[in-house]
Amino acid sequence: MFLKALQVAVDAGDAPARHAAYLADRVAVNEGRPQPYGTQIAEVTNGDGVPWPIAEPEQLDERRARMGLPPLAEYVAQWRRLR
Repeated sequence: MFLKALQVAVDAGDAPARHAAYLADRVAVNEGRPQPYGTQIAEVTNGDGVPWPIAEPEQLDERRARMGLPPLAEYVAQWRRLR
């Protein structure tokens, strides 16, 4: 329900698209579905964040770009530095 309201706010220019991407991923992971944007990290392996499963990974960076997110490799590197 809130995801739909947030998407309306994004479409109206009242909220950043990246917020909708993070929420869409959180909802998908909580429902046991692959995440569309790769924002949710499942675990750390050898110091690197490993995202929860991702839907259609071959188009991931294109979807991320549309939502104002950096490529996944850059996001994981940022995540690692912030840990």
